[in-house]
Amino acid sequence: MNTPAHGDPVAGGLRAARVALNAFVLVAAVLPLYLLLKQSVTPELETFAWPPHWLPHHLTLAHFISVFAVSDLRSAVPRSLGVAAVSAVIATLLGAMLAHAMARSSFAQRLGFSTVSGVRLLPMIAVAIPLGMILANLGIYDAPSGIGLAIVHAAIAIPTAALTLYASFAAIPLEIEEAAWIDGASPLRIFLTMDLPMVRGSIATALILCFILSWDEFGFALLVQQTNRTLPPLLYYYTVFGNVGPASALALLMMIPAVFVVLALGPSLRGTLMAGSSR
Repeated sequence: MNTPAHGDPVAGGLRAARVALNAFVLVAAVLPLYLLLKQSVTPELETFAWPPHWLPHHLTLAHFISVFAVSDLRSAVPRSLGVAAVSAVIATLLGAMLAHAMARSSFAQRLGFSTVSGVRLLPMIAVAIPLGMILANLGIYDAPSGIGLAIVHAAIAIPTAALTLYASFAAIPLEIEEAAWIDGASPLRIFLTMDLPMVRGSIATALILCFILSWDEFGFALLVQQTNRTLPPLLYYYTVFGNVGPASALALLMMIPAVFVVLALGPSLRGTLMAGSSR
């Protein structure tokens, strides 16, 4: 009986390549975060020093203090949180309805995929001016609450939510819905009490993606909220005027809510993935 030879050079080369690839991916992910952290806690003279200082020589909290001293930031934080949360909930709910229709009807599937693809390919600038006019006529352009921007972000995120949820709805056996229909359940009740609980992991994923999409979105945030700004335009202004330290500090602060949302919804996502892997 032949036994596998130990020290196979091909297998060893593949293992080395995997290790090198994993190391490259890890460095590519961690290095920008490290530089962001370093720039936020060191004087800007070190940031622009040559040769570069990879390790901080002096630590300071002046950048964070200067960011918190800006009055726009104190109003931008709750506004950004509200806009991202509202748009994520609206986009996930409407995206779930669209994904369910696409999973149950071939016509809706063709129409849904065509519409989603067309919306994603539409240039933002093509709808920016007419969209601003519509929001102005509705009285929600540059509103302090950010409700107009939340609606815009929800519309942008619906395709993401629908594509995220489509496969999960398509995997639900149609016989389950037919049995509930025979027992007298309405389509709305079937959707709310049966279908949605079965795809809760995908719903958590859609919520996370839609929240982060709104939280980081810059173009419409700059156009729709010109005075009552959210955080991305503030970060843009810091960067444009060369305030690298405060910009890095603000970028770190912007990561906190996104990480919190991922951690909060993670158990629901992991629980569904574990349940699916055990089938």
